[in-house]
Amino acid sequence: MKTSTNRETDQLLNPKQLAEILNVRPGTLYSWLSRRVDPPPFIKIGSVTRWREKVVIQWIEAKEKERRKRNFED
Repeated sequence: MKTSTNRETDQLLNPKQLAEILNVRPGTLYSWLSRRVDPPPFIKIGSVTRWREKVVIQWIEAKEKERRKRNFED
């Protein structure tokens, strides 16, 4: 069975790549995970944590929308 993927938006990101996108240190990501502070949705492959780029983009957009709504209500 052949499946098609969009490499640009279906890429699995490692912590360093995600940290660069979010402009935080990789350690911050692990802190969010360990403290269960609303991290971007992730997947575990064995003991490895990865993030789907398209899900991260959706998460960022949802955070921006949430922030705009909160600022409007204040």
